[in-house]
Amino acid sequence: MKEIKISLPPYKMICALFFILILAIVRGISSVKEIGPTIDSYITLLTLVLCADTCYQEIPGGGWEILAIKPGKQQRLTILKRFAVQYVFLICTAAAGYGLFYLIQQPYMRENELYHFATAMAATAASIVLFGALPVLISKITGSLWGGIGAAAALWFFLISSGALKLPLFLQIFAFGGMEMGDGDLRWIYGKVTALVLGAVCIGAVGNFGRHLGKKRMKGKR
Repeated sequence: MKEIKISLPPYKMICALFFILILAIVRGISSVKEIGPTIDSYITLLTLVLCADTCYQEIPGGGWEILAIKPGKQQRLTILKRFAVQYVFLICTAAAGYGLFYLIQQPYMRENELYHFATAMAATAASIVLFGALPVLISKITGSLWGGIGAAAALWFFLISSGALKLPLFLQIFAFGGMEMGDGDLRWIYGKVTALVLGAVCIGAVGNFGRHLGKKRMKGKR
């Protein structure tokens, strides 16, 4: 419960719900097939913003110093718990956003609705793992929270652009639902496997809280 309160303060939950509501209102779709790729892309953007401060959520209250002197194993366990809490919340947010598209946009209904929903959630979960961990790692390396968000956002923007189509398929993280892939084409899984692997590597590389040279600078920004 403690990690839930720290990782998911009310303002984050309110911002996330407001984000998916606005997305479901302004992002026009014509069929159910378009919901999954939309959720996959834009929940990922929400993820990198909400998760970037995973290691530094207690800096304003001074609790960071207490965490940093605990055994490394306990520090890593705390970070993993925070990732898990945020990931579960974001996947639930994605599922809620999927439902909002049904209610607000009323897209054309297709067969195998459960299959489309399940594949959309699986694809989104893989993206969440990568873009939840990447800005955390960059923030820790650079000592800049906004630097981590900015670098991850720049990568996200490139991967959703047409330029990403020139990459090998296993690097096309957002190939799910792409125009070049028809129904039943599962080649998008290669990119999601890459996202899961890279996300796991980033989480492992984050390690513990450790000494953070940019702590004072980040404290001033926060």
